[in-house]
Amino acid sequence: MRFSPLPRLVLAILALFSAAALIAPLPFAIVLPGQAQNIFEKIITIKNQKSYPATGRIDLMSIRVTNPNTWIIGPEILYSWLKGDESVYPRSAIYPPGTTQAIEDKQAKADMVNSQDNAKTAAISFLRLHPEFGVTSDQLHLKNISFDVKKTGGPSGGMIFAIGVIELLTERDLLHGRHIAGTGTIATDGTVGPIGGINEKIRSAYKAGATLFLAPAGNSSEIAHTPAGIKVVIVSTLAQAIGAL
Repeated sequence: MRFSPLPRLVLAILALFSAAALIAPLPFAIVLPGQAQNIFEKIITIKNQKSYPATGRIDLMSIRVTNPNTWIIGPEILYSWLKGDESVYPRSAIYPPGTTQAIEDKQAKADMVNSQDNAKTAAISFLRLHPEFGVTSDQLHLKNISFDVKKTGGPSGGMIFAIGVIELLTERDLLHGRHIAGTGTIATDGTVGPIGGINEKIRSAYKAGATLFLAPAGNSSEIAHTPAGIKVVIVSTLAQAIGAL
């Protein structure tokens, strides 16, 4: 059976629509692995009281996300799907409707400050409840602890901040020379909460050389394809995280 070729006008219209589909903005966001920052390198500072140097390294993890103002087009989504270390999500799963980059930056900064305040309170509360760590109540003051993080935002570093404070305030060696990493929000009572981008953070930690990763229990069902060579330990509280070390 013979078929007549499509008229040139129809072919031109189809080509036009195909080209438009490739460059049309789509409602997606791309999540990429971020960087690992050693919290003992100018991030946590203890002043006006005795502290002890860390024997190992604890990494604060981050992810990178395309901002809510960015146009994502078809080829970018396909490329991200093909890459093993990037993930594509509906934009609504990352950003509330109407969010702008300015709003997101302001919220991330506020979340980071709140996370640091919670971490200090949780760490001091833990040490007061565990006198076997050798720190007396008169040595525990919030004002003596400060953080300086300029390259990231959000609440996901809370647990790691709290662990870092405990490591520096106590003579007990929690790290034993190890390189660890982790993520999770922290409440003042030590509860560890879930975060976004858990798999991207585990991959980043592995690339940075960490051999142990502390992850929130609320993210346990999402963890997949963990690289060989890094052990993931699930925790629900700060006490469990310290116990795992």
